[in-house]
Amino acid sequence: MIEQITQTANGYQVTIGGQVMSVPNDPANEDYQRVQLAIAGGMELTVPPVPTKAEALAAKRETMVASPAQIRVTLWQLDLIGTVQAIADADPKAAIAWEYATEIRRTNGLIDALGSDGFTPEQIDDIFVYAAQVKI
Repeated sequence: MIEQITQTANGYQVTIGGQVMSVPNDPANEDYQRVQLAIAGGMELTVPPVPTKAEALAAKRETMVASPAQIRVTLWQLDLIGTVQAIADADPKAAIAWEYATEIRRTNGLIDALGSDGFTPEQIDDIFVYAAQVKI
């Protein structure tokens, strides 16, 4: 018996006997049909709140990560490698991170230093989007 139904982006998350399972948004799926019957029978459907644009952007930035090589190739292609190197050279902590990091995350505080040198948050986002596509 279904105990709880929560709507997700791709269907439903359903709790049955204390176990949580995902049910795809596929009318041919038997579990999907059971969920629809439970909802039609009056079972409450939990719908998570829609995030604000700022929350969605923050969540997207949390997932942005690239290798140092991907970032450097992207910056080289954009003719920005010298600018970023100068930013890193001006700050010992940034220089160490730039030299030795095994991954570069968009949400790293040192990345925000780029913003103080004329890069907009959207430009920094774009660098990460492009860098993630670079094959090394």
